[in-house]
Amino acid sequence: MVKEQFKEYRGELHQWYKWCRTHDETVLSTPPHVTIDDWRILYERFLSDAFQKRSRINSLNREKLQVNHVASSKSFVPHRYDMRDSVTGQEPGPVNLYRGTHC
Repeated sequence: MVKEQFKEYRGELHQWYKWCRTHDETVLSTPPHVTIDDWRILYERFLSDAFQKRSRINSLNREKLQVNHVASSKSFVPHRYDMRDSVTGQEPGPVNLYRGTHC
């Protein structure tokens, strides 16, 4: 639960960063509840080549998806495990997995 909250908070900070148009605006507009030093570390990370490269790769991968993943941050494997029959232990087939995660 804490991991999920941190992930959402980090995403909110990245949205704040993207909202800023210039480097000066980014430096001056510190988000609430973030110290100036922490914000400097974060926006420098967002500007880093490694972050930009990973962001481009993730964007390209999302464009290739034929079906959007709407089952939270969990992959389909844990969902399939959670959806197994409690008596027999049998996991759902592809159709029932899709129905359970998309409907």
